[in-house]
Amino acid sequence: MARTYSFSPAGKFWGSATAATAGSGTLVWSPSEIDSAGVVAFHIGMSNEGSGASNAADISIVSRIRVKANGQTVIDVTPAELRAYQERFSPKGNSNTDTGTTLTIPLNSLDAKSDDDGDRCQFMPGASATVELVYANSAGGAAVIRKGNFFLAWTKTTVAPEFFMTLLTQAANVPASANNGRSPLSGPGFVQGLGITTANLNRVRTVLSGLEVANLPGALYNGNTTGDLMRETQELYENPDDSTMVTSFQWLKLAQGLEANPATSWLELTTGSSWATTDPIGLYTLVPVQPQRA
Repeated sequence: MARTYSFSPAGKFWGSATAATAGSGTLVWSPSEIDSAGVVAFHIGMSNEGSGASNAADISIVSRIRVKANGQTVIDVTPAELRAYQERFSPKGNSNTDTGTTLTIPLNSLDAKSDDDGDRCQFMPGASATVELVYANSAGGAAVIRKGNFFLAWTKTTVAPEFFMTLLTQAANVPASANNGRSPLSGPGFVQGLGITTANLNRVRTVLSGLEVANLPGALYNGNTTGDLMRETQELYENPDDSTMVTSFQWLKLAQGLEANPATSWLELTTGSSWATTDPIGLYTLVPVQPQRA
């Protein structure tokens, strides 16, 4: 099958040309500006209109990435959480960088055996797409002068759809120093991956559809801050550059084909004293859109 590529020529400009202004906002590409049928990835390019580090428009100013299908949120992550997902599931080890001027939002199955197999997962068929970038006009807490144009492109496939994906993170709502604090898991389709904050985590037990699928120590297990076995169990899936990979948030690969119903699916977290209720957890799911081939 074939892939095609296009983009929206209307850039999204933001920032101040004359004054340092703190604050945040959201850039939105509406359905009228985006092609959505058969889309397997969105790509964002950032054009810096200023000069010098204080004017740079890059990924470092993005705090949240959202993709919606007919208003339903199907992707809602931070750049670091998206990057950690790419590092875990892409066998090629491709991922966005911390301060690059491009950003890719994959919608296909990164770990499929072939491009065509991967492209059977794509944007929700029949739905209109909205892409949102939440940004902060600050650096290290200080207001800076930033301005630039953001442009949106996409990759399409002629492969027939079988799935669409969701990639969502949210606050765990488990307090610090908790012993088996429970956080329910809920999401559509079949769970492929679990995201978890590893910093200040003692242990996590994961139950899906009543089945224990993971029971692992975190980076702070019994006060140990050196041997992260949660990360070690996943290293066979990829070989990212340790000097640049995201380590404070990890994705666990789960391929049992189980659903996340909050009545029978949850995390039990044992947390350290520096854990916060806002520390995120996440789910990566595949949702069938038509019967799979025999």
